[in-house]
Amino acid sequence: MRALWMFIKFFLLLIIGAVGAMFALENGQQLAVNFVLFQGPSLSLGLWLIVFLAAGCLLGLMAGSVLIMFYRRKLAHAAKKKD
Repeated sequence: MRALWMFIKFFLLLIIGAVGAMFALENGQQLAVNFVLFQGPSLSLGLWLIVFLAAGCLLGLMAGSVLIMFYRRKLAHAAKKKD
């Protein structure tokens, strides 16, 4: 059963990667992004969008993990206080 679940995960990652690659290939216009302190390199629009999507996902996961740690600590403190 575990091998089947790993195969499904692998297959989904493969599909997501293929869709991302097709997305990057379809949006091939060159774009240079101006950040506050520096100018980014001239890359394709699709690649920039994928980079910013990945950065946003990582930032969201980090923010969510901070909240989860806060609530776990609060729950542990409440359980300790109960005893």
